[in-house]
Amino acid sequence: MSTSPFFKATIVGILFLGLVVLGPASASAGNMFREQALFLAHINLGGGQFFTTNYVFAATEGTGSINVKCFNDQFQRIGPLTGVNVALSATGQVAQHTPTTFAVTTDPLFSGVGWCWADTIVGSNDFNSQITVGVTTDLSVGGILNSSSSSYISTNSGLGETSSLFGGVPFFTTANGGVHVLHLINPLTTARTVSVQLFDTTGNPQGTISRTLSGRAQIALPIPGAFGLATPPTSGSIRIQGPGAQGYLGWYFQFFPNGRMIFNSVGLDGDTTAQLPAAEAP
Repeated sequence: MSTSPFFKATIVGILFLGLVVLGPASASAGNMFREQALFLAHINLGGGQFFTTNYVFAATEGTGSINVKCFNDQFQRIGPLTGVNVALSATGQVAQHTPTTFAVTTDPLFSGVGWCWADTIVGSNDFNSQITVGVTTDLSVGGILNSSSSSYISTNSGLGETSSLFGGVPFFTTANGGVHVLHLINPLTTARTVSVQLFDTTGNPQGTISRTLSGRAQIALPIPGAFGLATPPTSGSIRIQGPGAQGYLGWYFQFFPNGRMIFNSVGLDGDTTAQLPAAEAP
């Protein structure tokens, strides 16, 4: 299932409606692992503006080298087959990258949305990462963070754990034109089926859908539209349930009519999580 047309139409539609971003939302607590999944986006909005991502890596634990390999929304590899190496030769060193420096933007298989696996290949140290999603005309490394032409949307981190069972989103709303998108990824090589259950704000179940994620696949679900309800709730929460085997992680995007956006990671039950295994790295 291709996520790019829906995701791109959502982003363009929101900006067309005048939801001009006003500033970044606070990031959740950063993850520090040696294997991390990274959200990837680079969508041409016209007029020289792009909805894109910027990445910051930090050698918080110690020196090492990180290899980044990326996938499109059809779970196909994009960019250099050997990936792009990020050298961190000093403790505390910082390195920044963009979809351009990951060499995916010129790949004909890249349609605007995807994800990447960042893998420590030299040493065994964990690293910190920061992902900033925003609209900018400055596509240089760090441009979205430093250019006056940029409109920040939100910041989060790479994800280093998958869940075998429960996860969720604490709140969604479509009130007054709000838009919510749930973005799930199976970074592993074996297909996994997950169920997604919708609740209204009083805890009444509204419906459940199941989706199978092939290995390395991703899906973007419009909430509550994906449930096909005749009278969907305008606000509520989401529960995700895995098949009992490790295999999903993700982020959610909540656009508010005042021009703000939340880009946050799906909460995973700590009792049923496991770190991304180095043996599964592409």
